[in-house]
Amino acid sequence: MFMVPILYLFEHTSLDVGIADFWYQFEGGYWSLRKNWFTYEIMHHWGKRFILLIGLVLMTLYAASWKVDQLRPWRWSFAFSVTAMILLPSLVAFLKHLSSVPCPWDVSHFGGGLIYLHNLHLTSGISSGHCFPAGHSSGGFGLFAIYFAFGPFVTRNRFWLLLPGLVTGLAFGLAQELRGAHFISHDLWSVAICWFGALLLFKFAWGFRRPGNTFELQGVTV
Repeated sequence: MFMVPILYLFEHTSLDVGIADFWYQFEGGYWSLRKNWFTYEIMHHWGKRFILLIGLVLMTLYAASWKVDQLRPWRWSFAFSVTAMILLPSLVAFLKHLSSVPCPWDVSHFGGGLIYLHNLHLTSGISSGHCFPAGHSSGGFGLFAIYFAFGPFVTRNRFWLLLPGLVTGLAFGLAQELRGAHFISHDLWSVAICWFGALLLFKFAWGFRRPGNTFELQGVTV
């Protein structure tokens, strides 16, 4: 619940604009990294394909679990991971479609033509924007699914399973902020949505696992 005061702070202060303005001035008074080979080509363009590759590997392992006895105990984990990795970013994309919040590069303070809006400004009457929450970083934060999928079967150091989601999501988010594509609060909201979304999905899906899995995987460590 520590995210609640953080999100409240960003919603009722000018922190978003202040942080974005720091990057904007640091880059020379324009979003010089918007089309940069690293922030755009590697982190954004190939970053999407990286997440897709992870999903395809997990789907392949799930399919193989019906034939390979060694993979059978992990079948529920593979299925949960893929499902959550699809549903969580899709939820963020749906919310983004409903939002009229503009990206930094579209805000007049940063050379665009739109006014700045706080994330929960729902009565603006502006149809453009569609920049909140952060879609790209949600693909990375969607990897929180790995923690919930495999964590119950790990007896120690299970928090290492959080690293794929945290590292990838934060890296994607920072790259987008440097491009002027998102304010930092957009990414913080994506963290919250993906984390609590994965938690709720886990609470729902856990009852559908095969009871034998828990017994078969006792003693597995990371």
